[in-house]
Amino acid sequence: MKTRALGLALVGMLGGLAIASAATHSQAAKPAAAPGGGVEARLPGYLNQYLSYDPASKVTVEKSTDRVANFQGWKVKRTGKYPKLNVDKTVYVSDDGKWFFDGDTVPNPNPKPVETALDLAWLEARTSALYRTKSKVILVPDRDAAGLKALVIAVESGFGPMRVPGYVTPDGSKFLNGMLWDFQVDPREERKKRIDLSQGRFEGKPDGSIVMVEYADMECGYCRFRGLQMDQLLEANPKLSYKRYYKFFPLWFSHTWSMKAASAADCIFRFAKAPAMWAFKKQVYSQQAVMTVSGIDELALTFAEGSGIPRADFLNCYLREESLTDVRKDLDEGQRLGVKSTPTYFIDGTEITWVEDKVMEDFLRTKDPSLKSIDYGPPK
Repeated sequence: MKTRALGLALVGMLGGLAIASAATHSQAAKPAAAPGGGVEARLPGYLNQYLSYDPASKVTVEKSTDRVANFQGWKVKRTGKYPKLNVDKTVYVSDDGKWFFDGDTVPNPNPKPVETALDLAWLEARTSALYRTKSKVILVPDRDAAGLKALVIAVESGFGPMRVPGYVTPDGSKFLNGMLWDFQVDPREERKKRIDLSQGRFEGKPDGSIVMVEYADMECGYCRFRGLQMDQLLEANPKLSYKRYYKFFPLWFSHTWSMKAASAADCIFRFAKAPAMWAFKKQVYSQQAVMTVSGIDELALTFAEGSGIPRADFLNCYLREESLTDVRKDLDEGQRLGVKSTPTYFIDGTEITWVEDKVMEDFLRTKDPSLKSIDYGPPK
């Protein structure tokens, strides 16, 4: 989908996923990687909780010839109700059965042992070339695991550095772009622990039992498309007990005013709380097709003043370091969760990839069977 192509997140740009094909387990029936049993027996159940939701998910796995350091590759195939949500790729599990990896693996054409960050100049150069901006590799020894060296790549966005997490093999031959996951626990619970909700940037019921987290970019056309449909779906179901959190995931490398919109929304939230921020987002969506870099400045200031925020207070926040830090925190968090497109939703720890109209309501109906459907025509 062309609209979705605009939503490629930073993690997806550093290398191609190994593609593979592959014995059958349903999504709801199998627990996560429970203690006992070999990896081949446990992996399908884990993947049914890790992969994006499909109501008829069936996962098959097959051992691959591919290995990365202390990790065995597994060919994974998932089919279900919705063809667009099918999966055909390779994932990795550590030989000790403790860690799971589902990111890109990038080979180094001239490997050498990694002693310091200087030994990763190739990765720094590659990343700088991809984003056409400065980048810096930083080793993070306290996050080393499974014989891999942990790192982050600080990529200069023009609004401060955005941090891409990853690992490198000690011999320097492979970069693993993404985070390791604890293969011993339910990945939905691990996601919940990685998501910070302390800022309180939500709409819905304060005691809502369904926790929705939406990573989106206000310049992203598909975010507008699905975001407005989510508004309609929730409005059609006023008895649904939910809290819907908004996370900033501006695609700064391809969207010229996305960081500005995120900063403005953060400032509006600081001074006028969540309802004003959600109203601002809708206002931006209403003008998205004609918005410009200077236009977002004008809209942000006008909206802030109309919300009762003193001009001086807003200008002392907008595009200033404190606000930009908040935006970068959300970006970094999305990276650690493996967000690869916008919008991405996590609901009670389950990832929802909304490329099929009714997949969101399919999932919400597991929470409330009486959920009403909506018309999925283009939003007006």
